[in-house]
Parts: sequence; C-alpha cells; structure tokens
Amino acid sequence: MIGAIVSQLVGLFVDDELLAAGILVAVGAIAFLTLLGALPTWLAGLLLAVSLPAALAASVVRSVGRARRPKGSDSRVPTSAHK
Repeated sequence: MIGAIVSQLVGLFVDDELLAAGILVAVGAIAFLTLLGALPTWLAGLLLAVSLPAALAASVVRSVGRARRPKGSDSRVPTSAHK
C-alpha cells in the first residue's frame, strides 16, 4: 500500500516530462534575462504569470487528447496503413 502511494506521488511529478521541461526552460530563460538586466523584474513576473499557466494548459489539453484516443491506436501510423 505504501509503495502504491509513493508510486502515485512520484508519478505526479514525472508523468509529464514535456510540462517539466517547459517549466524549466521558461523559468531558466526568464531568470537568465533578468539577471543580465535585459528584462525588468515587473516584466519577468508578468512573463512567469503567463508562461507557467500556459504550459500547464497545454499539458492538460495534450492529456485530454491522449485520454480520448482509443486504446491500441497508434497516432504515428497513418490511417490508411491500418487497412
């Protein structure tokens, strides 16, 4: 039981690699530009407030698309190849 709980908790953080990568890239790029002085702090905050929810929304849309796809279908194979 504890193993299942730990597995679920770990899955929350590593389930969507693209979301994690998007967050890291956004935060890293904005922090880098802010530290260089090329980005005022108010704009950095605004960019974070827009980019992080956008990354989350994109992840949710992708997850919904995956959940609606019929089991066993492979999106990499063209439809005509299934005949």
